[in-house]
Amino acid sequence: MNTPLDPHPTRILIVCTGNICRSPYAEFLLTSGLAEVEACGFEVRSAGTGALRGHPIDPSSAALLGPLAATAAGFAATQLTAGLVTRQDVVLTMTREHRGAVLRLCPEALRRTFSLREFARLLDTVGSGRLPRSRAGRWKRLGPELAANRTGARLPDPAQDDVVDPFGQGPEVFRRMASQIIPAVERIIAFERTAAHEDSGPR
Repeated sequence: MNTPLDPHPTRILIVCTGNICRSPYAEFLLTSGLAEVEACGFEVRSAGTGALRGHPIDPSSAALLGPLAATAAGFAATQLTAGLVTRQDVVLTMTREHRGAVLRLCPEALRRTFSLREFARLLDTVGSGRLPRSRAGRWKRLGPELAANRTGARLPDPAQDDVVDPFGQGPEVFRRMASQIIPAVERIIAFERTAAHEDSGPR
């Protein structure tokens, strides 16, 4: 639960293009997983660089959510804006191109904006001892820590940090999208679960 030092939720924004396939799928997975770690500790939402405003989540993405699909019933696609980015602690994009779009809107978000898969991968480069123990402090510091480790952790093929776009494609592409998003989301949840356990331990 939130402590007196963490009165406000940590805000995470997930970005794709239309905000109906990739980013809402990741949003609902991450929301569910982080809520199991700390109820009300995180506010996860999504937006699109060219959002199909007001549209629901794509049925193929919703189907892949399984039991979580019911939570997506009232979803409506939202356009990415600079104001929305400014309010976030961390911004996670589906591709490097989306990251560029976020930074064109809000250059000051440089050290807290990552592709989803890059962010999850970079979590292995930071030791929990280098971060504040409180959830709020930890997530404020996490972006700059990971950004500092980018250069030494680059992939031979940077495209491996991107998530495939399934819009207008068949079920196999949606399954590939899920296979790229799920491990990254699970890594983020595992990181926070471990960090939260350390936060609740003896001081």
